[in-house]
Amino acid sequence: MAAPLAGFIQLPSDAGNTGKKVRTQTRVVGPDTVHEHHFVPISSRKINGLYYFTTAVLLSQVTAHNGTTTGHAWIEMPTGGTTRGRLRRLSATYTLGVVVGADVTALYRALTWARFTFTGTASGAAITPAKRRSDDAANVANIRTASTGMTVTLGALGATLVQLGLIDWTAAVTSGAPATFTVQDSAAGAFWEPGNEDEYVDFAAGEGIVFYQPDAGAATFRLVLSGVWDEYDNA
Repeated sequence: MAAPLAGFIQLPSDAGNTGKKVRTQTRVVGPDTVHEHHFVPISSRKINGLYYFTTAVLLSQVTAHNGTTTGHAWIEMPTGGTTRGRLRRLSATYTLGVVVGADVTALYRALTWARFTFTGTASGAAITPAKRRSDDAANVANIRTASTGMTVTLGALGATLVQLGLIDWTAAVTSGAPATFTVQDSAAGAFWEPGNEDEYVDFAAGEGIVFYQPDAGAATFRLVLSGVWDEYDNA
């Protein structure tokens, strides 16, 4: 198959045109200067703001969370909220929190997220998010470290992270073992990061997303969760 050749379509003179203008950019192709459409990819949503959060250092659990009354954090859109939110990204960093006395070989789901609905008014301690821009609207949704005030109905699991095993380096005849590692599932270091906005997890008033440990584990690791959500005009 032959390679494509550059070409153009000649339009009539627009010297007397007083209508709307379409933005283009010019490029010289062979002997001709042609106009190319100038595209700026933007969301079809009216984004009110982006909000970045990070938790305190959290403890891996011996007893599994249930996601309703126990968990790491809940993003909730108040029942009277007039915007919608979307989870864009979630990252998790793990480190050993104690000196282990034996090899850790059991695998368990150390972190997952799930949608939920709720009634009531959330009153658990809130994490103050960082805005993308100083003039972004104040966040309507909140990320909370307890589900106090909410009666939560849990939905299905989304993405899940399996806890890695480790060797007890204090007993092994070796040295130079890493003390810290980052759980990474993409080039950006995110545990969960959709490829496009159609895949963002969208939540409305009375809905939210919970981050929790669904399986029993061991109080061996410490972790920090970081992520970003946006809010958009739902009018």
